[in-house]
Amino acid sequence: MWKNFSKENLDKAYNNSLAVANSAEIVRSWVQSSISAKEKLPGDCDISYGDTKFQSFDFFSAGDNAPVIVFLHGGFWQMRSKDDFTFVAPPLVQAGFSVAMLGYRLAPYANMHEIVQDVRGGLKAIGVYMNKKQMVPQGLWLIGWSAGAHLISMVQDEECVLGGTAISGIYDLEPMRHCYINEKLALDEGTSLKNSPILLQQNTSRPLDIFVGGSELPEMQRQSLDFSAYRNSTEAEGIFKTIPEKNHYTILDELTDKNGEIFKALVSRLI
Repeated sequence: MWKNFSKENLDKAYNNSLAVANSAEIVRSWVQSSISAKEKLPGDCDISYGDTKFQSFDFFSAGDNAPVIVFLHGGFWQMRSKDDFTFVAPPLVQAGFSVAMLGYRLAPYANMHEIVQDVRGGLKAIGVYMNKKQMVPQGLWLIGWSAGAHLISMVQDEECVLGGTAISGIYDLEPMRHCYINEKLALDEGTSLKNSPILLQQNTSRPLDIFVGGSELPEMQRQSLDFSAYRNSTEAEGIFKTIPEKNHYTILDELTDKNGEIFKALVSRLI
C-alpha cells in the first residue's frame, strides 16, 4: 500500500505503456527514426566515460560556439538507451544547438545512487570532450524525459549546468518503491528519499522548466505539478506547463517540432 493505492492500482497508475494503446508503435517509430538520424547526422558516437557500453555519449555539433544541450532518455531507469532517442537531435542541431545524447547504466545492474553518479560523471566527460574540441559554450542545458527528467533534476547543482527542461518526470520516488517498477530498481526508503528531487534543496539560480501532458496518467501529472509547486515555494526559477491532449509519448513531439511548446521555450532560453 502507498497512501490510498492498492499495489494493483499503483501499478496501473504508473504504467504509461498500458495507458497509451499505441505506445509500442510510437517507440518503434522512435527507434527507426533514431537509426536514420544517426546515419545522417555527423557526430562523434559512443564516447566512453566508464567501464560499460551504457556509460557513453554521442555528440552532434552545430558549431564551436553553439549552445550545448544534453538529453537524458527515459525508461524507468531500467529500459531503453540513448540510441533509441537520437531522433530528437536533428531538429535541435538544425536550430543551432549542439546535442549530446548521454547514456547511463540501468537497473538492476546499477542502483539509483550509481545511476545518478553516472550522469554526473557523464556531464564531466562531456565537458572534457568539449575542451579538447576547443568549444566555447558557457555551460550545458539539460533535457530529460520521464526517468531522464528525474535525473536532470538530481544534478542541477553541477557547476557546468545552466538549467534544464524536465518533461513528464518522476520527482518523488516513494510511489516507485511500492509498485512494479521496484522489482528491478530495488529502492529502499533511504535511497528513495535521498534521490527524490521534491525532497531536496533546489538550486534557485538555475531555471528548470517543467512540462507534462494533459492526457497523461493522473499520477504523472501530479508528480510534475507538485514538483513545480515545491520549486515555486523556494522561489526557484522556471516555468510549468501542462500541454493539452499530449500523452507520455506524444509530448516529445513538442520538443522535435519547431512550433512545439517545448521547442519554443528552449529557444527562448538559449538563443
